[in-house]
Amino acid sequence: MKSIQTKLTVTILVIFLAAMSVLSGCNYWRARTIITGEITENMETLAEYSALSIGDWLEKGIYHLDGIAKAPVVQSGNLEEMAPFFVQVKKNMVKFATIGYVAGNGQAIDAKGFKLDFGAKGWFQKAMRGEPSVSDPIISPAGDLEIVLAVPVRGEGKTNGVLFGAISIADINQKVLEIKAGETGYGFMVQENGLIILHPNQEMAQKANVFESKEASSAIKAAFERMVKGEKGLAEYNDRGIATTVAYAPVPRTGWSLAVKVPTAEVTKAVASLMVISLVTIIVVLVLTGLIIAWRARSMTRPLRELETAAHRIALGDISDITLDSNANDEIGRLSRSFQQMAGNLRNLIQKIRSATEQVAASSQELTAGSEQSAQAAGQITAAITNIAAGAGEQSAAADDTSAVVEQIATGIQQIAANANQAAAHSAQAVQRAKDGDKAVEQAVQQMSQIEDTVNASSQVVTKLGERSQEIGQIVDTISGIAGQTNLLALNAAIEAARAGEQGRGFAVVAEEVRKLAEQSQAAAKKIAELIGEIQADTDRAVGAMDSGTREVKIGAEVVNTAGSAFREIAGLVTGVSDQVQDISAAMQQMALGSQTIVNSVKKMDDLGKKSAGEAQGVAAAAEEQLASMEEIASSSQALAKLAEDLQMAVAKFQI
Repeated sequence: MKSIQTKLTVTILVIFLAAMSVLSGCNYWRARTIITGEITENMETLAEYSALSIGDWLEKGIYHLDGIAKAPVVQSGNLEEMAPFFVQVKKNMVKFATIGYVAGNGQAIDAKGFKLDFGAKGWFQKAMRGEPSVSDPIISPAGDLEIVLAVPVRGEGKTNGVLFGAISIADINQKVLEIKAGETGYGFMVQENGLIILHPNQEMAQKANVFESKEASSAIKAAFERMVKGEKGLAEYNDRGIATTVAYAPVPRTGWSLAVKVPTAEVTKAVASLMVISLVTIIVVLVLTGLIIAWRARSMTRPLRELETAAHRIALGDISDITLDSNANDEIGRLSRSFQQMAGNLRNLIQKIRSATEQVAASSQELTAGSEQSAQAAGQITAAITNIAAGAGEQSAAADDTSAVVEQIATGIQQIAANANQAAAHSAQAVQRAKDGDKAVEQAVQQMSQIEDTVNASSQVVTKLGERSQEIGQIVDTISGIAGQTNLLALNAAIEAARAGEQGRGFAVVAEEVRKLAEQSQAAAKKIAELIGEIQADTDRAVGAMDSGTREVKIGAEVVNTAGSAFREIAGLVTGVSDQVQDISAAMQQMALGSQTIVNSVKKMDDLGKKSAGEAQGVAAAAEEQLASMEEIASSSQALAKLAEDLQMAVAKFQI
């Protein structure tokens, strides 16, 4: 099982390794970018500087030729006179392999006395256009590889000829060979048709042409195309399986491009060493960090191991002298102090339990002895109480017989008193009901009068309603007549409109609508007339009913008055009977009270006897229960003693 120390060390190392790897990776790629950028920038600077240096060297030659072109003998254009002059000039300017003049017709002469025709040469044609020019490498009449510098010879505002100077290609080749980049990097020069004109490898100089090579990759050809276009920059490609970085720049006044070629491995060599250094640094730092973390984790987990040992001791029952290193103020220190305090509290608890079990064992023995004595005393008390309960039972039986006879007498008297009371109550209720009936009769008479007045008023309203309905019927008849006349007029208008033809068509439509409205009005009037007729019939029936109701109300009022007189006579008779019944009820109540007193006395004697017997039986039962309780207490005290013994054995397992 892995320890916390191992888990903590491995976790921190993994996190640290990941962080260091990410940081080193970022630093590596950043350094690689910076270093590679600086190296390639230096290569570009070297290529551009070398190209400018060669350009300056050529520019000096052009400058010298331009000065010679201003000499009078050259300005004269006399080829015969120029030959000795060129010989003299060449002695003072060893830079040039030869110097010559080309007339406007292409005829030329140099310091060696050769007469040549350069009319078709590109450098001659460019110089005749008034621009200094530099030729690609050519083979001289003497068989040497040279380049030609040419300047225009001007006179009277025009170009009369061209002064040229030949320079051995070896001088420029020496400058190219002096270019060094890295350990194996070198320089070479390409002319505008793709031919490599200068190269450390003589097998390629003046022989290799990338554009004509079938082995050259598209990346190489693309780089050379940018070179011959006069661009400057950087290119990367594989040359015969070797990753190569090339910086190039154009040579001024020429169609050449100077290139500096270095294997890419040399460019990234410094970066590779940086990676090795980074890896070694990571390993060293990781080892040192692992040792420090392991030492620190060991010191941090030492209190945990002490806690583990202490907990194991407590689990085995040993709680004596638990001492932990708890001086730290961190979580582990607080845990150690709390654990040590818990162990102390547990030790105190065990000690208290031991003392308590000893006391419980002693008390349970004493309790057992006391409960046995109490059980014997309770048995004696139970026997005595049983005898007392038997005597109280006999006394209670005699009291029961006496109480039964007295209760029968009291019951008869109470029934008579109850009947008298009930009769008195009924008499009082009859008097009250008679009075209530008299009041109800009076209210009924008043109500019958109000009903008679209301019926009379309703009869008058219904009569007026019948009259109004007859008036409405007459109005409806008038409306019906008007609607009939309107219908006839509309029909006549429609006939007249039909006679009028097209002119009356619109009027016919209006007449038709009027006729329809008249028919609708007549139908509505007819419906209203029918409803009015029904209302008039209902009104007549209502008037008849009102008259009949008025007569019945008058008869009812007379009957109610007669009933009122009868109720008043009955109330007087009932009042007299009620007074007599109340006198009888009062006498019977006095007799009932006397008999009840006798019954109560007998019952009290009976109750006292029964109570004595019950209490005696209760005491006997309590004594029996106490006896049973004493036996249970004795049994429980024995069980408590056994439990105390078991607890003592359990506590004995702990070492304090």
